[in-house]
Amino acid sequence: MTDENYAREYGEHLVEQVLKGRMTRRQLLVRASVFGLSATVVGQLLAACGSSGGGGASPSAAASGAALPPVVTGGTLKAVIPPPLKSLDPVTIYDQGGIVLVYQVAEYLIDLSNTNALKPKLAVSWSPNAKGDVWTFKLRPGVTFNDGSPFEAADVVASMDRVLDPKSGSGALAALAGILAPGGTKAVDTTTVQFNLEKPFADFPYLVSSSSYNTAILPRNYAGDFQKKAIGTGPWMIKSFVTNQRVTMVKNPTYWGKDAQGRQLPYLDQLEFVLVTDTSAANLQLQSGAVDVQPQTVFQGGASVLNDASLRVDVYPSSGIREVAFNVNKAPWTDKNVRQAVAYCLDRVAINKALYGGRSNLGYDTFWEPTVFPGSPTPAVRAQDYDKAKSLLSAAGHANGLDVTLTVANYLENPAYAQLIQAQCKPAGINVKINEISYNAIYAGSNSTTPWLNAPMVIVEWGSRPTPGVYAQAMLLPTSAWSSSHWNNADFVSNFNQYESTTDEATRTTLATKLSSIQQDETPILVAFYISQLRTQKKNVYNIQGPGSFYFDASMAYITK
Repeated sequence: MTDENYAREYGEHLVEQVLKGRMTRRQLLVRASVFGLSATVVGQLLAACGSSGGGGASPSAAASGAALPPVVTGGTLKAVIPPPLKSLDPVTIYDQGGIVLVYQVAEYLIDLSNTNALKPKLAVSWSPNAKGDVWTFKLRPGVTFNDGSPFEAADVVASMDRVLDPKSGSGALAALAGILAPGGTKAVDTTTVQFNLEKPFADFPYLVSSSSYNTAILPRNYAGDFQKKAIGTGPWMIKSFVTNQRVTMVKNPTYWGKDAQGRQLPYLDQLEFVLVTDTSAANLQLQSGAVDVQPQTVFQGGASVLNDASLRVDVYPSSGIREVAFNVNKAPWTDKNVRQAVAYCLDRVAINKALYGGRSNLGYDTFWEPTVFPGSPTPAVRAQDYDKAKSLLSAAGHANGLDVTLTVANYLENPAYAQLIQAQCKPAGINVKINEISYNAIYAGSNSTTPWLNAPMVIVEWGSRPTPGVYAQAMLLPTSAWSSSHWNNADFVSNFNQYESTTDEATRTTLATKLSSIQQDETPILVAFYISQLRTQKKNVYNIQGPGSFYFDASMAYITK
């Protein structure tokens, strides 16, 4: 069967699922984007489904592009972000500040829309073979890097082999381990790339999208030192970089992007990033008018910003989490009864209200959450239940309670979350000692020594991930490089491999139900909420794209007078 025939049959399969009530139109849009179906084909599929609602949540009108004022070109947009935690390198970045900066200069094969659907970037189309273990990407022709060299398939091959090299220290290994090996990326011709996977993986396009931020496409001869010589295909070029203070960027005069009217992008002449570590100080930068936008506004301590009538807050549905990981190789977390006991201590509604003003979606310790990932099976609700928590502790041999230590970074709302966990666990007899350390300290060291991967109990912040499978691949498998829980469940692994090897949506739903049940029952991690991202800007700033947090696309942004 040809790739074209397979795509057509898959499209017909999606329509059938919608008509049978097994999938919403929004789910169809997301799944169609994974398989690279064109806008024309997607429109035909939606027409075949008939008229229906179900468009899903979206940002405010200003963020989504509705009722925008006429475009104004020129000018400088000033943003406040945290400083990068290390020298800027797309291969190894992992923090918000570094990701935002790289995102302006380097691009990905695929980008994310405001609603986390996939959209073409350096790749114009992609499709799998019938088995799902070979993916073919057609690249955008006529693109050049900002040094004048052509963008070709060889650059994609080199970029992928670079991040897959264990010596690179790239976080991409966490997402791609067991799926794509070094040498698995092949150039068919200058504008065609073939990914030969180690196993079928239905969500593969997400793993080479901007959601996998270390997979930025760099020149084939990239030798590091991106901070001093930032070569990319993106809309911006670094003009000056003052560590921990300020980064100034100017528009790339040879950028390939144009808007729907054929106007050259970006609209702005310059971007300026003010680097501020302290959240309160960053808020003051925005309120004083020193900057125009804050890509990620933290609810904790941000009331004055969020209630400022001169500012506009855009809310983006997100799948970002604060993972509470139990290292299942270390007592007392070797016993799932103890892990479940903590889960039943939590008042998730109260936590959501305290940390996010009730804006976020509740989670019940599984990644298959339908309020975040539409179409996921509905998990059992875990309400606070101290009697159940005490019973579980007794079954684990801790009838008189126990003492545990929770490691947390002094970053964002993490310390406040730790204090809530501490207070809510106490009535069950679980005494939580908080070990609060710096953000740098929690991520210091090698994989075998760093606190975030080795502490017995730890809070880890995760930016938005586009699918449950991407989350599970990164942290819940024995091959996951970023597993703070070190969980290894053969039943989960078997079902997960089946889940990612099929494109039949009914089968995927059945397997997702099993995976969700296993994850919740075993409780290797707590997922108490999924964070809605807040982006705050002056009211004359328009058309910043991307689903919040480090997805900050200013190529179509503009400022009115």
